[in-house]
Amino acid sequence: MKLLFLLLTVTACALLYLSHRHQAWLAQPLPPTPWRYAGIALLLLAPVVGAQAYSTAASVFAWLVISMLTLSLLPFFSLIFLLFAKKAEHGC
Repeated sequence: MKLLFLLLTVTACALLYLSHRHQAWLAQPLPPTPWRYAGIALLLLAPVVGAQAYSTAASVFAWLVISMLTLSLLPFFSLIFLLFAKKAEHGC
């Protein structure tokens, strides 16, 4: 249940990020209608699953911290991908 809680939260944040028009991972953002609603549904389901493994207060706190961390780090992964692409291009 703990792993499912983490996967639901991270997947939901990734769907919300990838359906935003300012995302930098894909050439075109995901269509917002189905994917944004799927991300919101997963984001609301995650603390319910987390409450099965933790206490309610701990579940909500972990859900908020994981969401905050994921949503703040996802934009920086595009910079990491760009760095690896440049290194592969130069043969380093």
